[in-house]
Amino acid sequence: MRASYNFLIFCKSLVIVTLTTLLIACGGGSGEPEVVKPKKPAVIMVFGDSTSQGYGIELFGTYYENIPPGKMYADLLRNKLKSEGMDEFASITVINESLGSEFAFEGLKRLPFLMAYHQPTHVILAHGTNDARAGFTTASISNTFTSMVNVVKGNGAKAFLADMTLTIFGREYANEYSTMVTNTAKATGAIYVPILLGTLFNPIYTLDDGYGYHQNELAQPIMMQNVWDKLIPQLE
Repeated sequence: MRASYNFLIFCKSLVIVTLTTLLIACGGGSGEPEVVKPKKPAVIMVFGDSTSQGYGIELFGTYYENIPPGKMYADLLRNKLKSEGMDEFASITVINESLGSEFAFEGLKRLPFLMAYHQPTHVILAHGTNDARAGFTTASISNTFTSMVNVVKGNGAKAFLADMTLTIFGREYANEYSTMVTNTAKATGAIYVPILLGTLFNPIYTLDDGYGYHQNELAQPIMMQNVWDKLIPQLE
């Protein structure tokens, strides 16, 4: 009996050691996937409306209120790429071509020129909020997003479709809108980015600006991380 008991203990110990070894070998205990620094240059273009340009930034870049310059998620993304040494082997540039109050269909008109001018390798499409607020149907917005993705991919760049879910119409509409963005990304082959994950329906992260949907300075690091998580695996 004693020998059998010792044999069982030995077998359990062997299984534990084997599983632990496999987890270490596979990176199972690391918490986050390994970040591989890209070998190819990257030009990342953020392309959205006021939520990406920065509410409080006028058309020609004049700062007047709420979010300090340099604190928007695009700026934080640029800083993190630098601080993490992601440009050790190849240059990485972040460009923000967002424009406040712009509708998605208006952005679509600007997009071909910007693609030709900047020649980005990765484009974060972040329009839709103004369209939704103005009463455009989700089907109509989806059609515009599809055209945007096609322009990006047609220029040889990777397209990221950011889910700028509008919350002022309630949770039911927010779910409908988010589902539309998810389905559009799948249909077009774009990479879905839940950019507002962790900030939605939380007044802590919303500006008290009379609009009710602009994210404040506290939300920007969260938005940046949501973009980071989807962007980094796509750098080569």
